[in-house]
Amino acid sequence: MAGAELLGYGIHMVLFILAMCILARRKTAGKKLLMIYIVAMALFGTAQVALSVAEAVRTVQLFVQGGTTSSGRRLAKIILALDLSQCFIFFTNNLVSDSLLLYRCFIIWGSRWPPVVLPGILIVATCAVGYGATASHISRSAPAFDAIAPNVFGAVTNLVLVAFTVIAMILESGALLFVPTIILLIPMPAVARAIVTGIAVHLINIAPTLIIRPTAGTYPSSTAATSKSAGASHKAE
Repeated sequence: MAGAELLGYGIHMVLFILAMCILARRKTAGKKLLMIYIVAMALFGTAQVALSVAEAVRTVQLFVQGGTTSSGRRLAKIILALDLSQCFIFFTNNLVSDSLLLYRCFIIWGSRWPPVVLPGILIVATCAVGYGATASHISRSAPAFDAIAPNVFGAVTNLVLVAFTVIAMILESGALLFVPTIILLIPMPAVARAIVTGIAVHLINIAPTLIIRPTAGTYPSSTAATSKSAGASHKAE
């Protein structure tokens, strides 16, 4: 497992360096926040792989010494502590990573809060369930760490985030126009085809209208910037 984590960590570090270089060269909105997210994830990843390697070394020592001796039992406790520490770091790291995806979803939806409320609640719930499962294992109320509930919450959270993001991108890209075209290729009763066709007639106007809002949203800032430049030129004259 430690070997696999080292491989994943290596790939992450390459992408981390590339992302930092790209952000350093570009002047984009929310640049500092994105850099904070990326650095935080890199730190969590470093801590995670360090603990994993330490656990692997201790596991080898335990295998050599045996678990029946006093030193072996002490090593077993250390291994358990390292494993639980990785769990806490993982769920915290997951909270930060999902928050970054939530921020992206928020931006794609035009900085509106309603679309990100449900994903935000799921992100917090996933972290809480993960912490609870880890704490339950520490208190020995559970014989083994139960990762089913945290994984289920995590899967649902990521599914909802992806769904909301994809929906926004589909609406803004005009890809909605393809939906009735594809549906009309499917054999269906005459009544159903008439309904779909009726919707498709207006969808060719609905999809472009949906694009106007996000596209037009970029114009005020550009216009304002142009006005400021013109004003500055006028003052200079």
